[in-house]
Amino acid sequence: MSAPPPVSEDDLETLGGESLTPARILASPEFALAVRDVLRAILDPKRFPWIAAQRPPTKQERDEAILASTVLASSQEVQTKRRSDERQIVEGLVEGVLIGLGFKKQPAPRHGIQSLLNATAPKPGEFMAGCTLGENNADFVIGLWDSRLLVIEAKGSNSAINSRKRLNMEAVQKAKAWADFGRDVVSAAAIRGVFSPAEVVRAQETSLVIFWAHRMDDLKFYIEATRKKRGSTK
Repeated sequence: MSAPPPVSEDDLETLGGESLTPARILASPEFALAVRDVLRAILDPKRFPWIAAQRPPTKQERDEAILASTVLASSQEVQTKRRSDERQIVEGLVEGVLIGLGFKKQPAPRHGIQSLLNATAPKPGEFMAGCTLGENNADFVIGLWDSRLLVIEAKGSNSAINSRKRLNMEAVQKAKAWADFGRDVVSAAAIRGVFSPAEVVRAQETSLVIFWAHRMDDLKFYIEATRKKRGSTK
């Protein structure tokens, strides 16, 4: 029998159907039983054999369960930190390209960019980091020289499976939402780490442009090419 997948607190709230707080559990015996049933269903029978047997654990069983749980938690923490580090590296590379091209960083508007017809969007030669465009947050919103906006999501992945979530379930979905702004917005992802080739191809079949962290010159050339479009005089 294989071990069940890890379940986060958010997952447990979703499975239980309500917010997971001590007060809520104490106030509702029915909810407490629902949480208990979920926990029973996801418990690893190899780590916690005494639960199914309805008996106290032996000292060896308890020590082994603690060790196994510690190793699992540490492994997950390392994976999470690795994804975070990869993303931060990508963000630094993208910002480095923009600064190197002479772009000026502007503060993101408090209420985000809801329309391209007002002055909240970055002008050509400007960019914003951590800016909301429409209903979704973007890592970078860049004012291209031809007056379009280039919107970039920075993504790091440490496995082929994780790459599907980061690229196709996050970046692509945002790109579909930003498509409502029309051709004046170009959606892109800057990626670093382990990405499934098939998932990258799938993403490129949508309106998403891909820039690899080890080929940041591609982003530089793309931005510089917009100087020659739509009569730009920059």
